[in-house]
Amino acid sequence: MITINPQKLVKNANVSGELIFRGGLALQAELGVQNVKRYAKFLQEPRGQTFLLQQTLLQSQNKKSGTRIYNPAAPILAKGLSQEFTKFKPQRHLDIGDGSLSGVFRGLIGRSQPRSQQEGAVRFFNKGPAMETMDLQVRYGGEQNQADVFPDRGNAEGINKVEDFIKFRIRDAVNGKYIIFPALLSGITDNSSADVTPFSYIGRADKVHVYGGYTRTISFSVQVVAQRKSDIPIIWEKVNYAKGLVLPQYKQFLGKTGITDNTRPVAPICYLTLGDLFNDAPGYFTSVNMQIPESSQWELTDGSQVPHLCTLAFEFTYIGKQNPTMTSAHYDNIAKQFPMGDPNTGDVVKDFNTDENRKPRQAARDKAQAERDQKALDKLSFGEAFKIKSDQLGANKTFTWRSKSYSTNKA
Repeated sequence: MITINPQKLVKNANVSGELIFRGGLALQAELGVQNVKRYAKFLQEPRGQTFLLQQTLLQSQNKKSGTRIYNPAAPILAKGLSQEFTKFKPQRHLDIGDGSLSGVFRGLIGRSQPRSQQEGAVRFFNKGPAMETMDLQVRYGGEQNQADVFPDRGNAEGINKVEDFIKFRIRDAVNGKYIIFPALLSGITDNSSADVTPFSYIGRADKVHVYGGYTRTISFSVQVVAQRKSDIPIIWEKVNYAKGLVLPQYKQFLGKTGITDNTRPVAPICYLTLGDLFNDAPGYFTSVNMQIPESSQWELTDGSQVPHLCTLAFEFTYIGKQNPTMTSAHYDNIAKQFPMGDPNTGDVVKDFNTDENRKPRQAARDKAQAERDQKALDKLSFGEAFKIKSDQLGANKTFTWRSKSYSTNKA
């Protein structure tokens, strides 16, 4: 039972009136001591020892080799600290890094790798060591008619392709620019709908349905996060141009009289890459919606007063690269592994649908159906089975019932 001294619920604010500890420092210290005693008593019981064994086994199955040693002292130290010291609570494992002596030492003090002051707590934008540049948050850019030129963090005309965990990028085909965000994706939906028109005729209650085509839309959301101040202009430039994906671009046209005309719009055609489901899939965006969470912090510098976090919701109308059919490759790279293949190439589907290959498949289906019918017949009595097979086969025929042969002759 935790007892609270009401006399210690004081002096929890500094001279500026800001709260320091909820309930006061003395109260938090007293609660910490009681939590440690209660947890130590729990560890002395059989269920507490079972708990430690389970945690040790679970930690040993961690995918990261340097974090498979459970730290039993971590929960004890964490129980003694208040919520204000959350960032100082130890990890539940001993991170030994690469197994060297320095790696073990950094693991014991709770730091597996040295970090710079510029690095945030979340490091999902960097696939390498902590000291390397976070290169997944790249600039807006690219080259016209050169799809293999990707922007990097330093400039808009880099060379190397962005190596994210999941491939995600949008290429503006009209201007030749890439919009690449780290693949923090959610809410991915792929909707296909048929366009069918019903007609009614006089004297008929039923309708005639005429197929007219189909529409396919892909919807998804992207979390846009700024980890440091230098990310602000990079991400908001990409957000700005992402909002323009539903607008036309006015290009210069040369008239017959030699006069240029800059007022003719070009439709915003784009290429979408999303993992191996869609690889440079052509289409256009019907909506690009931006939402700012209420809990998002804002940059306070004049001229850059924008939030650090926002969500972009896209709706993409899929055009595709081939004539769509029922057996088309509706997904790009992954569809290359499907047995039906691409019907427009003809080879795989043609070989699959020949009579030579169709007959063995039908024979296998007939054999499976015969086995199911035989199992159903064996469950019946002999009289019921005899009547069924006599009606099916006629007189003087042989049938099998419970692994024995019988004749349908009624004499």
